[in-house]
Amino acid sequence: MDSVLINRVFNYRKTIDFNKFPDEISFYNRFYINKARRNPILWAVPSMYRIIRNSKREFAGETWNKFKPNSDNKYLLQVNVETASGVHSVMNTVQNFLRPDIYEVLMTQNGILSPFHRLNSSYYKYEVTRLSSQNAEISFRPYVYNTKLVRGSAIVDPETGRVLSVTFFGEFDMIRFSLSAIMGDDGPKSLFPKRCDIHSRFKFMGNLIETDHYSEYSLPTILPDSISERQDKTMMASLRPEPLPPHIAKLYHTKDSLDSIARTHEDTIKVEKKPSLAKLILWDSFADHLLNRTRFNLGKNDSYIRLDPLFNPLYFGYNNNKGVTYKIKLRLVYNLNENQEIYMQFKGGYAFKLNQFYFNVPFRWTYDRKREGYVELMVGNGNRISNSSVRERLQEINKDSIKTLDWDKLNLDYFKDFHVRGFAHHNLSDYFSAGLGFNFHRRTPVDYASFSQTESSTDYRSFAPFVELQFRPWGWNGIILSGSYERGIKNVAKSDMEYERIELDASWKKYLNPLRCLSMRLGTGFYTNRENTAYFLDYSNFNRDNIPGGWNDDWSGDFQVLNSHLYNSSKYYIRGNITYESPMLITYRLPLVGRFIESERIYVNVLKSTQVSPYIEYGYGFTNRIFSMGVFLGTHNWKYDGIGFQFGFELFNRW
Repeated sequence: MDSVLINRVFNYRKTIDFNKFPDEISFYNRFYINKARRNPILWAVPSMYRIIRNSKREFAGETWNKFKPNSDNKYLLQVNVETASGVHSVMNTVQNFLRPDIYEVLMTQNGILSPFHRLNSSYYKYEVTRLSSQNAEISFRPYVYNTKLVRGSAIVDPETGRVLSVTFFGEFDMIRFSLSAIMGDDGPKSLFPKRCDIHSRFKFMGNLIETDHYSEYSLPTILPDSISERQDKTMMASLRPEPLPPHIAKLYHTKDSLDSIARTHEDTIKVEKKPSLAKLILWDSFADHLLNRTRFNLGKNDSYIRLDPLFNPLYFGYNNNKGVTYKIKLRLVYNLNENQEIYMQFKGGYAFKLNQFYFNVPFRWTYDRKREGYVELMVGNGNRISNSSVRERLQEINKDSIKTLDWDKLNLDYFKDFHVRGFAHHNLSDYFSAGLGFNFHRRTPVDYASFSQTESSTDYRSFAPFVELQFRPWGWNGIILSGSYERGIKNVAKSDMEYERIELDASWKKYLNPLRCLSMRLGTGFYTNRENTAYFLDYSNFNRDNIPGGWNDDWSGDFQVLNSHLYNSSKYYIRGNITYESPMLITYRLPLVGRFIESERIYVNVLKSTQVSPYIEYGYGFTNRIFSMGVFLGTHNWKYDGIGFQFGFELFNRW
């Protein structure tokens, strides 16, 4: 291996002057889709609805866009031509490969590890062949085959290390693909392709979909901004950088012929082909939203409503506490201007084990995006909460008046929790943040019949204002220290609880490199005042995501096996959470299955409270293209306390 040449390739990005990056780049894409084999299972695959309901087997189209490289590569669709409505969005995950950043650690949004970055060199084998004084070929292949790695070859300039062209083969989310790219000529443009061709094959349970994408960048023609989106075959013909291939030209000709016949016999076609109102509503509207992720754009200011599929078997999950769950999400974003935004999200689900529909709806107005100044109101019904102290209190109160009750048969421990949280937040600087808010909870028993026998209250309420402060000694890239003070007040919104609580927290999300991450959190909480009748006082930091930037998965920072009553009624707690994440850590070397392991995590969670000293939970989890799975082992006072599993579907989650 020519290590000198390989190092020049690794260092090439550092030689580029990014001040010369163009403000806008024109982009042309042509696609062809062949529905070679299909069966009803294809209905469960996102984005496939448009071609499933169409009897044709072949589809084609073109898009001409411009995008802003300095604005998250934001695409602005300008001209669109296709043989069937909406087919440009079919298998849109392939479009993420159309402009690979081959010199970055992750050269695509889908997480493919580039062979041209130094940090990934331990995963690849390289062979260098000198073709001439001006060209050399670098062949690369993974040490261990994995869906995050690719194989192929590149032609490079041996003097500068610039990649002139590249071809690689890989696999992602049931899609096998081959990509050939000719890189740009000089400056920042040389970091990205000026031409890219992708062939992909999607095989899934008897279905076979093949696609071809051809894209070209930095085209000379720039359309005016007044053209937002239009379908115009004549304009596309003038923008097209090269003639259409014969098989796509034939599809266009067939569509034009059918459209011409339809216009000629318009009255006859309307009588014979007019779809029923039921078909329009059920298939063209409802079925589309039922099976596909849907986005409605609201104007030209990046505002939108996005709805996950209403039904998708892949949205089922499992954990020990809730059993089998099904989730759905709706998001609304409305940008008032560059610095203000309205955001609302509905997150709902159903827990079959608990027979409970649960939801969480935050509504946020961001009035200062630069300083993260916002006002938020959140409504939800949360997880069910248990508290044995309610039973003990009721037994003490009713020991004389009610002696005939069989307390062991009464379900008095579990309660529903409806809550409202209001919060105002502002970053005073890069080092300090402050927030004010309130928490309102209304707890009602799951089993009303049992409570009616005790002739006791079935409504427990708390209202508490709170203040939060946050200190970041090294700015946003270091440790974050936070503290909160909350005081429960009686007789506000019928509240009947009084307490004072302080919680302190330190968290740090440290990227060891762009691939490996260590997330750490240490916190404590305690009550300075608490009435005997102040039930259900769960600590807020057990339920809130305080890690900077958020944990990388849904299971980090939480206790998966621990019974909630061991800490939500404790006078104090001390907790620690550590998660280490790496794309290929342990099991990726296993034969057969290892090549599909995309990310692995190790968890350690520690808790000390009034009831446990200590409680330690160890966990291991992994993610592949089909599902995520985690196993957690709990120890209570250094003794085995149980084992728990977490499971969630990942298949097509990135489509």
